[in-house]
Amino acid sequence: MNSKRKFSLGFLILGLILSSIIRVRFNISNGFDFQGFWITPLPSIFDFAVLKSSDLTLTSTILGYLFLVISGLLMLRDFKALRHKTTNLTIFLVLTLLALVFESVSIIQDISSSFSGQHLRIGLALFVFGLFVFVNSYRTVNSNS
Repeated sequence: MNSKRKFSLGFLILGLILSSIIRVRFNISNGFDFQGFWITPLPSIFDFAVLKSSDLTLTSTILGYLFLVISGLLMLRDFKALRHKTTNLTIFLVLTLLALVFESVSIIQDISSSFSGQHLRIGLALFVFGLFVFVNSYRTVNSNS
């Protein structure tokens, strides 16, 4: 496995850890207000609150999503010659970017004091899908060599 693939897998794993397992809770409506750490040994695959929830703190899941995007971009550069395999990678990148946008909107809402607990916690699902894309693409690269 070349170093680019190792970095891609490493960023994928960091994305899982920072989006689903270890999170920092905070608010930024009145400056940065640290609310503590949140460690989830068994993260849920999908947790979504579109309008509001009782959890009125932001989390650092956006950092995990950034690592997932970096992993996807590294895979895109590594496997761009495999046109038939980039569809799943494109879907992975689009879903991860949508999660980033959702979390960014929550941060903006908290800054403007209108945050009501919306969250999109799909880090585990994105990791599993990203791992599928990684393994599938890596297997294809090896069989084409």
